[in-house]
Amino acid sequence: MHATHGGAALGIVGRDAYFYPPAVTGAAAVVTTITGSTQNARELFVGRDEQITQLLNLLAPSGRWPGTIAVSGMGGLGKTALASHTASAAADRGWFPGGVLFVNLRGYELDDQQVMPGRVFASMLRILDPDGQVPATVDEQAAAYHLALNRLATQERRVLLVLDNAAASTQVTDLLPRQGPHRALITSRDTLALPSARQFVLDVLRADDALRLLVGGLARRCYDDRRAELELDAAERLAVTVCGALPLAVEITTAVLADEPGLSIADLIAELTAADGNGVHRLSDGERIVATAIDQSWHRLRARHTDAAQLLPLLTINPGPDFHTDAAAALAGRPAAITVAWLRTLRHASLLRRTENGRWTMHDLIRSHAREHLHHTDTTNQSAATHRLLEHYANTTAAAEDHLQGLPGQPVPERFAGQVEALAWLNAERANLTAAVDLALTAHQFALTTRLASSLGPYLNWRRHLNDWLITSQHALTAAQHLDDPQALGIGWNDLGNALQELRRFDDAITAHQTARDISQELGNRHLEGMAWDALGSALGSSQRFDDAITAHQTARDIFQKLGNRHREGMAWNNLGNALQDLKRFDDAITAHQTARNVYQELGDRRREASAWHNLGLALHELRRFDDAITAYQTARDISQELGNRHLEGMAWDALGRTLRKLRRFDDALTAHQTARDIYQQLNDHHGEGMTWRNTAITLRNLGHIEEAKASGAEALRAFRIAGDLHAEKYVKKWLDKLH
Repeated sequence: MHATHGGAALGIVGRDAYFYPPAVTGAAAVVTTITGSTQNARELFVGRDEQITQLLNLLAPSGRWPGTIAVSGMGGLGKTALASHTASAAADRGWFPGGVLFVNLRGYELDDQQVMPGRVFASMLRILDPDGQVPATVDEQAAAYHLALNRLATQERRVLLVLDNAAASTQVTDLLPRQGPHRALITSRDTLALPSARQFVLDVLRADDALRLLVGGLARRCYDDRRAELELDAAERLAVTVCGALPLAVEITTAVLADEPGLSIADLIAELTAADGNGVHRLSDGERIVATAIDQSWHRLRARHTDAAQLLPLLTINPGPDFHTDAAAALAGRPAAITVAWLRTLRHASLLRRTENGRWTMHDLIRSHAREHLHHTDTTNQSAATHRLLEHYANTTAAAEDHLQGLPGQPVPERFAGQVEALAWLNAERANLTAAVDLALTAHQFALTTRLASSLGPYLNWRRHLNDWLITSQHALTAAQHLDDPQALGIGWNDLGNALQELRRFDDAITAHQTARDISQELGNRHLEGMAWDALGSALGSSQRFDDAITAHQTARDIFQKLGNRHREGMAWNNLGNALQDLKRFDDAITAHQTARNVYQELGDRRREASAWHNLGLALHELRRFDDAITAYQTARDISQELGNRHLEGMAWDALGRTLRKLRRFDDALTAHQTARDIYQQLNDHHGEGMTWRNTAITLRNLGHIEEAKASGAEALRAFRIAGDLHAEKYVKKWLDKLH
């Protein structure tokens, strides 16, 4: 096997184990042969066993035509190494007695010296037919080349052609065998227009393989180097997160570490991730640099597809990990039908990937490199693209929320076919939307910051993404302060207070709601004042200031009655019922919850109707009207399941379990609590999880399963500790002490 340096060949631990093709120095050096052996290198080739097996199955004599395999993927993945190693393995097996020929077509060299078939035929003929004459003209050489392949086929002497670094189908089409048992293995960074070829897309390494490449490479270079062993977590972060599991990047960082034995892995990570640093794509081991591979693809793209090339840097403005075609169209300022063609061009060039759910993403190193090009573009164009993207996210989020919050009979935007589609969009875009709030604030797009955060808040609350809700609310408040808009400030303080309540930071929530109330009173905005009073009441109740909570909810109710806002009035009644329960005024609470339920039914608000049913069940339970309570909980549960409100469904299951326990239906109660616990764990709601573990422990004690009850109590302590609920944690500790 030739081991002369001449192209990017990654994926093997140790430089001496690379399968490099020879450098191209002239027509006579274009073609070389691969003769084996891979026996020793097999142990050094990292993370491609599955791909090698698949390729060998396609190359095997029993494999079916088509005999052309096109391996594609971004630069630095190790396509050359994979093809060379696989070809050598096939040679070891004796599958190609006619020869294994390697051709470096130099499709991506920046000097534009691509190797075309006319430069290859003569070299091919000298290897395939060493006793024959090489014709003088290229056309005659091409004809003689295919005659030689046909003759070898009749002699059952199969030939494998490894056509490496092809940038266009024109570089390979005339070289491909036209019939018979021969095979061709092509590598390219582009998806080539070869209808008869089997497409084989190569991706980055798996996380464990990327780590093995780094650890093994460092060990081979420095046998007594213990950095990877002592900094295993840092080594994994370097290989997987910083290098993106790209073999070339992992290999270069490994070489840098080997060359600087005093450099810790953590320090190298800090250097590569510093805001003012060059990043791993600019790191060099003296010979190689990831940016060069990306530059080659970028250079070719700009020469052939200017519009797509101009779009790539703009795509890096999107703040999330992936994006929809509509977001790309907003960045481009062009219709989606035009933009999607450019996106496909980028994908064909291996600069962009299409995810399984139809979205688009790019490797972090390509993103970093493309962002550098963005910095060199017109800042006015960047600003306009950013504004278009934020407008797209703000408008579409508002439309989605209208579907989620809208009542029957109210008009909703045509952007979504219904609530299910709107919710699916929010789920898919959550990472982009939360990051877009930060982007809007950073870009001084303050009005868009408040709009987007306000529309996003109800969804984040519903799906229990509470930390995201807190951060976006804080950003919105900061933006409102920059706008010097008192009404936006009032809304911002109230939204922030709601997020703080859900995170059980009740004192901070009270302060926020009081601030919102005072601002709304100064403005004379009665609607906002009513919202602030109602939210303040909930925070006061959670802080066990029950009388003050009742007064606040009654004030909110009276305001909304005067305004004729039945929907908000129903919310105030429901919250008032909760405060009345806290003071053990259960008959009054039942009346309040029934009033709220009736209002919601009248308006067709199924989601809040479920909440009223659930709260009504709590009051009925306290009056020992257990059968009625069970009916209320089951109604709340069923509506929540219908609407996909997992949090309220979990609450209903847990409350149902408590009532079933009172009826001594312990097995049914245990099932209900466990169902609720599973829901809370899926939602990452540690407080809710703690409540279900506590109720599970009590039920297990009733069943006489003391040790299991202790274990469940310990889980409740863990969950409450994570949630920061000291009161609940103290209660469980006392309960466990009594159990012991």
